[in-house]
Amino acid sequence: MHKKLVLLVLLACAIGIWFAAEWLRENSRTEVQVQMSKTQQDEWFVAYTFDESVTQATFVRNPDHTRIERWRPIDSDYYIGVDAESNHEYIARVDGQAFNSVAFELEPTYVSLRKDYAPFSPFSDGGMSWYSGRFKVCPQSCSSALWFDYAFSMEAPLSDFVRLPERSKRGELNWRESASDGQVVYVGPQQPGEPAEHGFETIIDPILPTSLKQRLLRDVPPLTEYFNQRMPHLAERPMLLASFSPTDNGRYGYQGGVIGNQMVLHWYGHSMAERITAPYFVEDTLWFVAHEFAHLYQAGQFSNDSAWIHEGAAEYMALEYLRSIRANSVYLNHRVSKASEQCLASNDRFELHYACGLLWAAEIDQKIKQEYPHGLFFLWYMYVQELNDKPRSDPLELYFELMAQLTGEEFAQQLRNQVAQRFAQLAAQQTAP
Repeated sequence: MHKKLVLLVLLACAIGIWFAAEWLRENSRTEVQVQMSKTQQDEWFVAYTFDESVTQATFVRNPDHTRIERWRPIDSDYYIGVDAESNHEYIARVDGQAFNSVAFELEPTYVSLRKDYAPFSPFSDGGMSWYSGRFKVCPQSCSSALWFDYAFSMEAPLSDFVRLPERSKRGELNWRESASDGQVVYVGPQQPGEPAEHGFETIIDPILPTSLKQRLLRDVPPLTEYFNQRMPHLAERPMLLASFSPTDNGRYGYQGGVIGNQMVLHWYGHSMAERITAPYFVEDTLWFVAHEFAHLYQAGQFSNDSAWIHEGAAEYMALEYLRSIRANSVYLNHRVSKASEQCLASNDRFELHYACGLLWAAEIDQKIKQEYPHGLFFLWYMYVQELNDKPRSDPLELYFELMAQLTGEEFAQQLRNQVAQRFAQLAAQQTAP
């Protein structure tokens, strides 16, 4: 009887602890309302509303400090500053008093953020896509123990469709996000169509040259088939957004990204009609698209600290795809040679993730192919499946564990040492007087 009583007490305590934990989890969440709006005059605004008063709101993503120049407070009592310790941008009142809401007028033009997604990507037909992650703030500090939920709304003229994957509505759309994710939101005249044969939902800028638009749509089916044969299939229908914006500073190029099941391709600079006649434009475009396709199939398994894993793999997968369709070998050899030079000489960490990452991915691929024909793709198949089944706190260790299973402990350790040595060399270069 005594033992039963003890067990009942323990059971009651366990149940009490569970309920307390659930209550804390639910009650440690706070909501931020983010209201985006576009007027008939093509003016863009963002307004924030907080559950409780705050003395500042800190931005979640801080790749640079361009918000200070590009966001204008509606009320001059507010400003955007930069925290000297964290280097993060924040919103506050000039007098330091608390507030519950604040609003800004935005500059809805394209800006290339080297290590992040562009906040706005204009379309020539008056449409615009914007990245929700750019507009998330934490009440007070992002280091708080609170969980933040974001209630987004987008209001636009009724002539515009507001579109997310599998969701569309004229004039207004509401949705929720957590602090860690983000989506690309399209606002403009392009309405959803019937599902295309290739399975993608597409939003393509009409100003892009016809040959480029046709090329994009023509390349999607073989790319999909190529990756479907080598990687876990996509769980959701993907969305492709391709746009163009001119620049007045002489800069030109392209920038891509994959956010969830959305693949974003943006060209910027001078006339596309001129650029498509440049040498290797077709090969560059194919590599660009194949690289982003690889990210789509990597299923969000990215690590900024070890970006060489996914960026290098995406570079090598693009190379392998172009080899499979017998693309210009001079171009492909040039890409590999350029990566070799950058890996040896560059003191830019960002470049090393791509350049050295490509070379390390090639080494891994060649070693795995001694036993398994799909090489690096097989490693990534296992990696994505494992992380989908059971998320890990240290995906880098899992990557090397799986690599060791396919290549042997000695090779995996050699590669680990090689990576560590190159980044240690970079650190020494950057701290040298």
